[in-house]
Amino acid sequence: MVTLTSSPMLHLPQGALLCEEDKGDEAMECLEEALRIREIHYGEEHESCADTMQWMGNCLRKHGDPSDALDYFKFALSIKRKILGSDDIDVANTLFNTAVLLDDIEKYELSLVAYTEALRIRKLVLGKKNQEVADTLFCMGNVATVLENHQSALAYFNESIEIMEEAVLDDDPISKESEVKLLFLSNPISLRPELEVRNKKLIQCLEEALPLTKLIMGTNHPKVGTLLQRMGDIYMKLHDWDNAIGSFQG
Repeated sequence: MVTLTSSPMLHLPQGALLCEEDKGDEAMECLEEALRIREIHYGEEHESCADTMQWMGNCLRKHGDPSDALDYFKFALSIKRKILGSDDIDVANTLFNTAVLLDDIEKYELSLVAYTEALRIRKLVLGKKNQEVADTLFCMGNVATVLENHQSALAYFNESIEIMEEAVLDDDPISKESEVKLLFLSNPISLRPELEVRNKKLIQCLEEALPLTKLIMGTNHPKVGTLLQRMGDIYMKLHDWDNAIGSFQG
C-alpha cells in the first residue's frame, strides 16, 4: 500500500493516532467530534476542517470502505484550493492522497489526472529533482502500466529513476568510485538508514522499468543490459547478493 502524505502544517491528531493503532471506530468518533468543534469555531471552510476531513478519509481508507473515503478527500481538496490556491504544496499532498485512494478503488484514469496535477505542483514548489517528485512519477508509472500505456509508463519510471539515482549519488560518494565495488564481497559497507530507503525505492522502480524496457525495445536491446547492470550495482549496496548476481548475469 502506498504511504499517504501528511499536511506539513498539521500535528498528528488523536483520531489519526487511534487510526494508526488500528482502532478505526474510536478514531472516526474522535475525528468527527474534532470536525464538529472546528466547524463551530472556524467555520466549515477552514483549513483545519479540511485537514480533519482528510484524516477521516485516511481512516476510512484503512479501516472502512475506500469508496466512502472519496467524498472526504474531495471536500478537503476543494477547501484547500480555495484557501491556499492551486499551487500550494499542501494541495499537492491532498491530490496525491486522493490519487492513491482512486487507485484503491480502481479508478485509474482519474487517479492519473490527480497524480499529474500533484506532480506539476511538486515540481513547481520543490524542484524537478525532489524525492516527492520521484515518488509521484513512480506511482504514475504504475497506473500507466495498469492502463497498458507502456510507453508512458516507461517514461515515468525512467524520469523517476533518473531523479533517485542522482539523489543517491549526491548522498553516497562511495557510489562514484567503481573500484570500491570489489570490496563489498569481503568487507560489506552498511548503508545509512535513509540511504538504504532511497536505494530500496530505486531498485523497486528499476524492477518495474525492466519488463517494460524488454517489452518495448526487445530482450536483447543494449538498454536492457544497462538496466540490469544498474540493478546489480544497487543490489550489491543492499547486500542482496543473489539478486545482484542474477542481474549481472542477465
